Amino acid sequence: MSDWRPTEVLAWTEREGPGRGPTGADRRLWFVLAGAMSVVFFGIMSSDALCPDHRLWVLTLGGASLIAAGTAIVGLIDGWAGAPLLALAAAVGGVGIGLIDAIHSPSRGRLIALGFSVVFAGACWLVWHQRRQHRWDRAVGRSLVAADLDMTGVDVTGTEVAAHSPDSLDAPVSPQR
Repeated sequence: MSDWRPTEVLAWTEREGPGRGPTGADRRLWFVLAGAMSVVFFGIMSSDALCPDHRLWVLTLGGASLIAAGTAIVGLIDGWAGAPLLALAAAVGGVGIGLIDAIHSPSRGRLIALGFSVVFAGACWLVWHQRRQHRWDRAVGRSLVAADLDMTGVDVTGTEVAAHSPDSLDAPVSPQR
């Protein structure tokens, strides 16, 4: 712990700070999405009605989607930040598998495509919430950096300016020449 140095702590109340960030998606949606992906992939793996040509397409597309879906299911259950993006990728591949499968078994292929379309919509919802939170975090970070630069006496270009002390924030400051 020789690298530890005491520093100032920035704290504010909700009224004077940046406010509350955007709400995230309900955690239950993460579990529902993981369950839906599991059910649809179990359905794919439990039956096979493809010709050899289409089987190659499905195995190629499905291999990548299966790995992404397996990782996304674990990530959605554990709450990994990248899990919704993996679910999006797996759902796109799954919709493709369903459309290819619809050539041989229309009802089964449509159900697979529909299941993955629902997963895709849920993953889009999660990604949208994450993106809102990310934008809010960046905006708060930029405002804190700007406030810190104002307090230290160095502007964004690196030019030294008149420093403000917390006691003299309301006092007029004359420019330095």
